[in-house]
Amino acid sequence: MKIPVKNIEETFEEIAGPEGIQVYRLLKNKENVNEFSIAEKLKITINQLRNIIYKFEKYNLLTSTRKKDRKKGWYIYFFTLNPKQIDDTVVQLVKDKMSIIEKQLDREKAHQFYLCPNRCVRQNIENAMENQFMCHECGSLLDAENNEKTINKMQKRIEELSLKLKELSK
Repeated sequence: MKIPVKNIEETFEEIAGPEGIQVYRLLKNKENVNEFSIAEKLKITINQLRNIIYKFEKYNLLTSTRKKDRKKGWYIYFFTLNPKQIDDTVVQLVKDKMSIIEKQLDREKAHQFYLCPNRCVRQNIENAMENQFMCHECGSLLDAENNEKTINKMQKRIEELSLKLKELSK
């Protein structure tokens, strides 16, 4: 499976922000890149880089080795991307998003919601009844919400993610 670079970069950005893409680009097609050289090229501190690396390690996107600096006694880490895991992570994150939206969609379809006219709160019917259909923030009377637009948006997003998943699986 060959995932397009655009999708890979979107995933790295989703995991670690804009710096995540920069780290990915620096490590792409390279092996054992020194953490200090990465931080220097990106003009960020070593601590900022390590925070990004921790986010990547959560998904096992990198492999690393460490060597002890003889002068200072510190460990220096060297990083390499894990290409197989990158492809799996891109696909898994799309599946996870789809699953979350499907659960939200089921909730939207299963419940009637009430909305404060000042947009303070949105409650299901059980909570609205407990509060006598009054907003507990501002005291306004809650209105029944027509959530058809929300349901349609969620269904459309699920279709988009499903298509994206099919493209990634080719």
